[in-house]
Amino acid sequence: MSERAVREALERTQAWRAMSRAFSPPQDLAAIREDLAALRGRSRDALDDALAAALDALVHEDADDLVAAHAALFGPGGAVPPRESAWADARIVAPVELADMRGFLRAFGLEEKGELADHIATECEVASALALKEAWALAQGWDEQARIAREAYERLLGDHLMRWLPRFAQRVRQARASAFHAAVAQALALLVASESIRIGLPPGAETPGVPARDWEEALACGGCGTEGEAPAA
Repeated sequence: MSERAVREALERTQAWRAMSRAFSPPQDLAAIREDLAALRGRSRDALDDALAAALDALVHEDADDLVAAHAALFGPGGAVPPRESAWADARIVAPVELADMRGFLRAFGLEEKGELADHIATECEVASALALKEAWALAQGWDEQARIAREAYERLLGDHLMRWLPRFAQRVRQARASAFHAAVAQALALLVASESIRIGLPPGAETPGVPARDWEEALACGGCGTEGEAPAA
C-alpha cells in the first residue's frame, strides 16, 4: 500500500465533493466555503485563482442572491441544463446517459438522493465516492477492489464527466448569473482537464474497459467501504 496513493485518492474525494456541493442548491454556505478552501489549499495557478474568486464571492454575495442565481441557472427552464442527458447528441433517439449513471450507482451500492443520477451534483458526488472507495481499498491492501474502483472512476470521467462538463462550465460562465457560479464553473473545467491529463484521456476519448452497466457483474466493490451511501446531491 502506498501512502501517497491513498492520500491522492482522498484528495480526489474531497475535490469532487467540493464541486458537488458548489453546484447543489446553496443551503449550507459554510460547508461549501470549507470544501472550496480545502481544495484551494492544494491548488495552484489557474485553479487557485478560480477558487479564490469563488471564495471571495461567497463573502460578498448575498445568500438569497446566490439561491436566486442557482435557480435562474439550474432550475426548471433555467439558462443551463444541469443534467447530462440534456447535453446528449441530438441525433440519438434514446440517450443512455441516465441509465448508464444509474448503473454506476447500483454497482457501487449508491442511490439517487435529491437529484437524478445524471445531475451535475450527483455525478460529481459519484466521482467522489469512487475515489473514496479506491482510497479505502488501498489502505486495506485490497488491490483488486482498488483496481475496480479506479477503473470505474476513469470510466466515469471518460464516458461522462469529460464529455459534457467542459461545455456545461462554459455555458455557466457565459450566463453571468453570479460571480460565484462563474468562478466555480471555471474551477470545475480546470479540475476535469487536470484529471483527464492525469489518467491520459485525450479530448473526447472513451475509456476502454467494461461498460458501466456491467460493473455490477464485475464487483459491487463489496467490502471496500462506504457501501450503501447515497450521493449527497
